[in-house]
Amino acid sequence: MTLRLGCTVPTGLSPAALREFAVTAEDLGYDHLSVPEHLVSTDPAYESLTLVAFLAAVTTRIELATAMTILPHRPVVLAAKQAAQLAFLSGDRLRLGVALGSDPAESAALGVARETRGALFEEQVRALRLLWTEPEARFEGEHVAFSGVTLTPRPRPIPLWMGGGTLRTGGRPRPLRRIAALADGFTMSGLLANRVDRAARIVADLRTMVAEAGRDSAGFGIEARLRPDPGRTASWSSFADAWRSAGATHLTVTTDDVSLLAPVHAALTG
Repeated sequence: MTLRLGCTVPTGLSPAALREFAVTAEDLGYDHLSVPEHLVSTDPAYESLTLVAFLAAVTTRIELATAMTILPHRPVVLAAKQAAQLAFLSGDRLRLGVALGSDPAESAALGVARETRGALFEEQVRALRLLWTEPEARFEGEHVAFSGVTLTPRPRPIPLWMGGGTLRTGGRPRPLRRIAALADGFTMSGLLANRVDRAARIVADLRTMVAEAGRDSAGFGIEARLRPDPGRTASWSSFADAWRSAGATHLTVTTDDVSLLAPVHAALTG
């Protein structure tokens, strides 16, 4: 299986450095840019959808993936509209990755109750699908409710992925069945991806659950992550091979060093 190779956009770069990183990645042949997010942070950080808009304007081909947009921190109709416009304006290059979020300070600052955010998140994901496809969308849930909502322009299907999985929970994301039922793909954390044997068992479980949910497990995406050590270049290919064998469809390189993009791409695609 051919891995689609991408790279994570470093946080805190200046506009000029962001442009250089994105254009370099696209020119080298990377398949996607992965955009992280923090809304409340003492460290430099961007809001994911704003950054996608910037990157869409300075690139022409490369897929733009959020990893992750924290969905409970936004009204769902607004999130649906923003994503639809980004997909349209970028030429259908958006892959929307969504997650619950793990920072209590962010949730508190944005008025999101942590004890109900899981239920809110599930309703929001279902609502997104309706808002993108129905001319007069209606949703009645415990946490999300609207009727007669029309978004234009309505997008072509937007890939909707979910994140999860930490070492604190034994490497196993709790909402596997939620991901299997609602998402088009799974983006794992870097810590989880580094434990290929452990994470591969989760991938196998997840694909089984996708099939049990009556969905196409073969078309379900799995994204692993690689943080390349400049002193261990031989390990890059072996790591990619291990994830290819484990059923990953995407591999995303995380580095702040733009000079590493070329040798990593050459090593993993040559």
